[in-house]
Amino acid sequence: MITSHSTDFLIRLKNASLAGRKQFTAPFSGFCQAIAALLKKNHFIDDFSVTDSAKKEIIVKVGYQDNIPLITGITLMSKPGRRHFEKVSAIPWGNTKNSLIIISTSHGVMSQKEAKKLGIGGELVAEIW
Repeated sequence: MITSHSTDFLIRLKNASLAGRKQFTAPFSGFCQAIAALLKKNHFIDDFSVTDSAKKEIIVKVGYQDNIPLITGITLMSKPGRRHFEKVSAIPWGNTKNSLIIISTSHGVMSQKEAKKLGIGGELVAEIW
């Protein structure tokens, strides 16, 4: 039983990327779809699609550049038992220059750069580099 679809989705993404897989599937949720759209927008994955069958799933094509995965690590900041919220002034920038911190705000799922630009804080979901 999956307690958190977003955590499961991000761990599947990390494992597929590090194992050299070209794509993976995960159970569908609107939040996971928003995360996948953000990752595609920031060029961490190549593409994603949602199946129309009775059991909805997200199919994600993992991004590579010269056979090197674009995602080399994921750190989960919020977990089902411990949520991590920050004000806009306390949002971190990440470990590397190319890090992406996923934030769930009242305006939707966005990166730390977008949240700082809009001046809103929220739940820190994960950091991807």
